[in-house]
Amino acid sequence: MTRKIRLPFVLVGLGLLGAQGIAHGAASNKELEAQAAALESRLGALENRANQSLVELQQQIDTARQELRTLRGQIEEAQHDLDTTRQQQRELYADLDRRLLLIENANGTAAPGATGAPAASEVMFADESAVYGDAFAAMKAGRYEEAAKGFELYLTKYPKGPRADNATYWLGEAQYVLQDFTAALRSFQGVAAFPESRKLPDALLKVAYCQYELKAFKNSRATLQKLISTYPDADAARLAEARVAKMNEEGR
Repeated sequence: MTRKIRLPFVLVGLGLLGAQGIAHGAASNKELEAQAAALESRLGALENRANQSLVELQQQIDTARQELRTLRGQIEEAQHDLDTTRQQQRELYADLDRRLLLIENANGTAAPGATGAPAASEVMFADESAVYGDAFAAMKAGRYEEAAKGFELYLTKYPKGPRADNATYWLGEAQYVLQDFTAALRSFQGVAAFPESRKLPDALLKVAYCQYELKAFKNSRATLQKLISTYPDADAARLAEARVAKMNEEGR
């Protein structure tokens, strides 16, 4: 009787243990699923952060490239200004040499065989050289208003003089520095009246710069393109390309 009673109890106990094991297994699966979901969420967050970092990195690269293009344009402009200054010095020294030679001739220190007073052409040359030299010296010293008046005087007295094209160009430069862009535009455009002038590419570049300052962006771009196509080997053409790139970045 005792053995018969114990057997059902044993079976019931085993059943309870089995049910507890199943419940425990179900709970473990839910925990694993929760862990997997959490891990998947973390991976998704990491992917989003990685993608955002790549976007930011690309933006930084694009910005650096733009700054590099701008810097190259500034370097080219600085080199152009340096070349212009050197040319100014060469022209100034040449003028001084000529003026000194004329002064020596006028004082009777010319070579043996030279007699009489200086010819009218020599006097005119001395005055022409002096007027240009004085204006150029003022320009070089940064006295731009004085320089502008000096170049205007030269062009009034010698509109067809040997340095009329240079005087016209430097008048524009003085006016540009003084931010009289309308007057500077007229002066730079006036260099075109001297088709043999070496200043034509630089003058065309400055025409575009003046048009830009006057908000005539369409005209400025057209002038820059004309410069690039007409004088592709000139230093001014490289500066024109840099300015076109700048205008593209600005959306102008």
